[in-house]
Order: sequence, then C-alpha cells, then structure tokens
Amino acid sequence: MQEENKRDLKYIKQIAIIVFITLLAYMLVVYDELANILAGVAILLIGMMNLSGGFKIFSGGLLEKILAKSTDTTPKSIIFGTVSTVIMQSSSLVSIISISFLSAGLISLLQGIGIMFGANLGNSAGSWLIVGITSIKISSFAIPMLIIGVLLFFQKDVIFKGVGQILIGIGFFFLGVDYIKNGFEEVKEIFNLARFNVEGFKGVLVFTALGAILTGVIQSSHATLAIIISALLSHQISYENALAATLGTSVGGVVTALLASLSTNIEGKKLAVANCIFNFGIAAIVLAIFPYFVILVDFIARFIGIEKDNFALKTAVFHTLFNLIAVILFGLLIKHIVKFLDHFIKATKDKNKDKALYLDPNLTRYPDTAIEALRKESEHLYNNTYAIIAHTIGFNRKDIRSNLSFSEIIKTKKWFRQNVDLDYLYQTRIKVLFEAIMEFSAKAGLHIKDEEKNERIFAFKIAAKNLTEATKNLKIIQANIKKNSNSQNKNLANEYNIMRMNLGELLRSIEELRLVEDEKAYLIIKNFTKAKEILKEIDNETLKKIENLLSQGKITTTEGISILNDTAFIAKIAEEIIEAVEIIFSKDEIKKKEEDKKQEEN
Repeated sequence: MQEENKRDLKYIKQIAIIVFITLLAYMLVVYDELANILAGVAILLIGMMNLSGGFKIFSGGLLEKILAKSTDTTPKSIIFGTVSTVIMQSSSLVSIISISFLSAGLISLLQGIGIMFGANLGNSAGSWLIVGITSIKISSFAIPMLIIGVLLFFQKDVIFKGVGQILIGIGFFFLGVDYIKNGFEEVKEIFNLARFNVEGFKGVLVFTALGAILTGVIQSSHATLAIIISALLSHQISYENALAATLGTSVGGVVTALLASLSTNIEGKKLAVANCIFNFGIAAIVLAIFPYFVILVDFIARFIGIEKDNFALKTAVFHTLFNLIAVILFGLLIKHIVKFLDHFIKATKDKNKDKALYLDPNLTRYPDTAIEALRKESEHLYNNTYAIIAHTIGFNRKDIRSNLSFSEIIKTKKWFRQNVDLDYLYQTRIKVLFEAIMEFSAKAGLHIKDEEKNERIFAFKIAAKNLTEATKNLKIIQANIKKNSNSQNKNLANEYNIMRMNLGELLRSIEELRLVEDEKAYLIIKNFTKAKEILKEIDNETLKKIENLLSQGKITTTEGISILNDTAFIAKIAEEIIEAVEIIFSKDEIKKKEEDKKQEEN
C-alpha cells in the first residue's frame, strides 16, 4: 500500500512539473520582456553554481586545515565565516559545509554557529557587488571572463580547471545581474512590483514577506537582491520597501540551511535552527524599530560620503548594518544559544535501528575530512560491536571498566536472564553502519586521487568488515556459550568461562587504549600484535587440554569437540576485533596527531 502511495505521489509530482513548465514556456513566449528577467535569474544561479564548484576544487584538504586552525574561538569562527563567504560569494555553500563538518563531529556546535553568523555578515558583501555591477557596463567584464574561463575549464590541469570554473561563475553572475537590470527597464508594466507598494508599516511587512518568499523559492539571496535593486533603480518600489525586501532575503535565506540539515544528524539540525534564531531575531528587532533604523542608515550613509539620493548604495549599507548588529548581539549570546539548543533539541531515539552519525554525503569531496568522518563512524561501529559482544558473553560496560578481575565478576554475578537477540542487533546496529561506511567510502574514493589517502579509506572498509564478521561469528557460538558456562559440569563450565574472560580482557584492553595518553597507546597496540601471535597457537594448547580432560573422564567427547570448535571461533572473533582496532586506533593515526600537534606548537 505504501509503495502504491509513493508511486501515486511521484506521478502527481511529475504531472505538476510538466504543467508548470508548460505554463512557464507559454508565458516566456508571449511576454518576451519577462523572459529577460527570468533568464537573468537563471544565468545568475548558473554563475553561483559554477563559482561554488570552482572553489570546491581547491577546498579539499586545504579547507579542513584552515577550518581547524581558524575556528578555535568564537571571534575566529565568525571571521572565518565572513571571509570565506566574501571570497566564495555563497553563504549557502559555507552553510552546507558548516552543517556537514558539524554533523561529522569535526567542529563543535559553538564553532558552527560562529561560522554561520559570520556567513550572514559576509553575504551582505553581495549587495555591494550587485550595486557596483548595476552602475557599470557589464559586458566589458563578463564576456572576457567567460571566454577565458571556458578555455581554462577544458584544460586537464586541476588548478586551471578550478580557476576556469570560478571565472565562468563570475562572468555568469555579472551577466545575470545585467539581464535582470535591463529586464526591469523593459518590463515595468508586466512585472511591476509597484502593485505591492503599500504605505506605512503595512508596506514594510508586505515587502519583507515578498523578499523572504522570493529568496526561499529561488534559493539565492543574491538573485533576490539583484531583483530588488533593479526594481529600486527603475523606480518600481520605494526606498523603504527596498530595505524591507532586503531584510526579507535574510529570513528566506534560512531555507537552504534547513534543507541541508534534513540529511544530517541532530547537531546539523541544531545549527540550522541557530541560523533561524539569528535571521528571524534580527528581522524582528529591525522591524520593531524600522523608522529609526532607516534614520540610522541615512546618517551612516552621509557620514561615509554616500549621496542622499543614492538609494542603491544605502540599501547595501542597510544590509551590512543589520547583519553586523546581529553578529555583535547574537555573538555575545552564542554560549546561551548552544545551551538552549542542547536542552530543547534532542535526538529522537529510534530503538529499532541505528544510523550513521558522521557520514554526511557532502563530505566526500573533502579528502582529509572524509577520512576523519570514516574513522569516527568506524569507531561508532566498534562501540556497537563492543556493546553487543559484552552483553552476549554476560558482561556490561561497568564490569569491563571496573578494576575487578573477570574471575571475581563471574563468581559474584549471575548471567543475564534475557537472551540477546543477535540477529536483530546485527540488522539494526551493525549491518546498517557497515553498509553506510561502504557506500560513503565508494563515493569518497571517486574524489580522492591520492594513493595514500585511498589506502586509508580502504583500511576503514576492512575494519568495518572485520567488526561485522566478528558479530556474525559470535551468533554461531552464542547458544553454546550461555548453556555451557552455566553447566552443572564444572570442567565444561570452566572452559567456557575462560572464553568469556578472554574476550572480556580484550574489550577491557581496548577501553584502556581509548583512555590512555597517545604515548602509552603504542604499548597497548604492541600487546595486541603479540596477542594475535598467541591466538595462532591457541588451537594446539586447547587440544592438549581437551585430551587431558577426556582421558580423566571429566568431559564427554561431544563436549570436547564443542570446546575445540567454539575456542576456534572465539580466537577468530578476537583476531577480527584486534585487526579492526589496530586500524581505528592505529599508531599511524596517533603519530599523525602528534606531528600535527608539534607543528602547531612550533
């Protein structure tokens, strides 16, 4: 039934799109002048996409390093968000990157909010650029950029290709603004925003809503700003209404971040809400004191030498001013905003199925970040494997993390009464993460040309496979472990309790590895290497022990075979866990972190 509903919805959506495109095509054919404005919006958006794509080519690796060093304090985070948005001319791109990095656990919520606030301020640079473009002959700049950009884009060299795409983006951006400007001059009667002009505060509200709606639909505040400033220059709308519509672009701009957050974890959603608080908050403040805010803008415009009737430049001043005030005001409240979001926005715990926490698809283009996200997700998978194994062999986290010996724990503690449903846990806690890791690794591999980085990605795939296999192998011996460790035959019970204690000791050693300082971690990993050698000899030792027990009549032949088979499986599980842990908490990763730390100190 659900599949049929989905198909029906998909069919209705396809029909709606066809009808919309048909009507739009009719309007474009009938109203040639209207086509200029809509073509301008389309060209401008193509320019923005090319500009973003060009910067993405240069962002892999470099962006992660800059991000790590430039966002360790709130002021630095805001500056990073501002500067990166001014350079890339896309607050949407910076917002998506911030949400992706936060959802991958590579930056904190505090850092992410700082970057997002700065991106809003940096976005106001677009209004100055658009005003500047509308006052010059665009073709003299745009056409050469497009020609040179296309020539560079078709070169094999990645740097030339990136520069070419950026030039194409800027060229289309300029042309888009020019088309919109000329379109408004030609189509005053057809696309007349003057019909929305309303006197007083009601008009301010109408144009704030209009700016928000246009930005939300077009998904580009720059495109909306180009429309607003062009309408202002063609005298379709008043100065105050242009300011209100500009304020509305910030409100409508939250849509991009909200859409980007839908595919992320709870931290990414918190950041999108923080962006809403910023933009809705400053909009409410400015609307509450709008007449006085206009007076302040006029005063600042006079102070910096802007002519009284240069309303376009005053609009740019307004855009920058309210964002600057918002950054100062909400920047002081960032810690309180974080506390508010942490308190009121919490993940809905799905008891039936786990999901990847760090593998945001947007990260696949950033090699170093993609690798770190994979490491974190592999650690997440290990945590699930750890919990499942511990409970299956009759222990909990408190037991493993305590100082008591496992022989004492076994003596003083009864086995869990409830059976552990390994099939269910494998499907909902292991397989889903394994599949997510494999899918993310495959996509990341398409963007990574460095052989060493590809090898690290492959290593995490191996680690995920080992943890998955360990859980599957545990299922084979689960029933025997529980039954025989509680057997009335103390010799049989003892052999199975030894298996349990060995796995418990391994999990305890791994927990110690995660808690100790990096220098001591080498010793624990070295011990794991020795442990793998011991596991290879375990079959011979067990066989001798079983032969001795059989000769004394302490166990039956069937029980002896069971011990031999299950010991081999335990050894296999231990080996798979050790190999996974050596990758996830590898000495190479530790060494790399130490080297990075030393470089920062120097």
